[in-house]
Amino acid sequence: MKKPKFLLVILSLLGSLLSLFNLGCKKTAEDPFVPDTVGKVEVYAHRGARSYAPENSIPGYATGLAVGTDWVDMDIVMSKDGEVIVSHDIRLNPDIVRGPDGKFITERKLVKSLSLQEIKQYDVGRMNSTSAYSKFFPAQIGMDGVTMPTLREVIRYVINKTAKRVGFQIEFKTDPEHMDWTYTPAEFAAALYKILKEENIERNCEIQSFDWRCLYELQKLDPLIKTAYLTEWDNEPGCPYSFSDPDPAIAGLWTGGVLVKDHKNSIPQMIKDMGGACWEPEDVELTKATLDEAHRLGLKVVVWTWPEHSGTIFNADLVSTLITWGVDGIITDDPGMLISMLAARNYALPARY
Repeated sequence: MKKPKFLLVILSLLGSLLSLFNLGCKKTAEDPFVPDTVGKVEVYAHRGARSYAPENSIPGYATGLAVGTDWVDMDIVMSKDGEVIVSHDIRLNPDIVRGPDGKFITERKLVKSLSLQEIKQYDVGRMNSTSAYSKFFPAQIGMDGVTMPTLREVIRYVINKTAKRVGFQIEFKTDPEHMDWTYTPAEFAAALYKILKEENIERNCEIQSFDWRCLYELQKLDPLIKTAYLTEWDNEPGCPYSFSDPDPAIAGLWTGGVLVKDHKNSIPQMIKDMGGACWEPEDVELTKATLDEAHRLGLKVVVWTWPEHSGTIFNADLVSTLITWGVDGIITDDPGMLISMLAARNYALPARY
């Protein structure tokens, strides 16, 4: 039995539409404009995406989530009354902190000397335009009425926006050269872990620090928690992060006395031996050889940029190299730029919220 002509026409049109739909939704190997590289580099929105919005603030995290990120990054300190505060600075920073009078502060008070109520009186929504810091972030939007949030406030905000589909990267801020400026590593680790447990994110976080003593203490509380060991480019004798300094007091200052010479002169080996899950080197510090070594040891490798050292917040040439090498993640002030580079390479991209 022959099909009616009108039915054949309809079937032909449906076939054409289906072909067009498939072409639009499926990237084929024949398409010369589709890169053949498919992979995953995790995006970490540094301090909430400070290229665009005030760092370590709720507006900053809203921006980072809207742009897209796999992890929200934050720093923590502790107040006089034991609250865990999201802030990069142990002492109030005149580059970004204004007092109740609306003027940028001149006295750098210790956060440890202030109660939560006192801390909430300061505004961190704008940068001091006369500071060197502000020159790195010309696109950041200034705001008024932005206070330093507590860690719980940030955690609950992010969970409410993402339903736990974004991870938390949290950095202890301490200073072994000024131990009286902060709580002890044991006290700090206990306060943080209490919050992680109560907010039920202890398996959805990576906890990082340059002060490895804090990580040791946290691992005592929970051996399964993922700790990320931060290092920076060791380029100056006497640098507080100089693991190779001949003086063990300097070489072990930030590692709790652990010396790299006792671990095959290998930072990845030292981190593995100390129970770390992740090595987080400064981007200019990493080499393909040390990356491969870390991967052989089972470590995740996530890099970060120090603008004051690199002279820029985003070095596209270096980022391209790091992606090609196969780093696991990149901590960046400009997640939008990183996502664009990943998209051009057909890499998996983070969701936006």
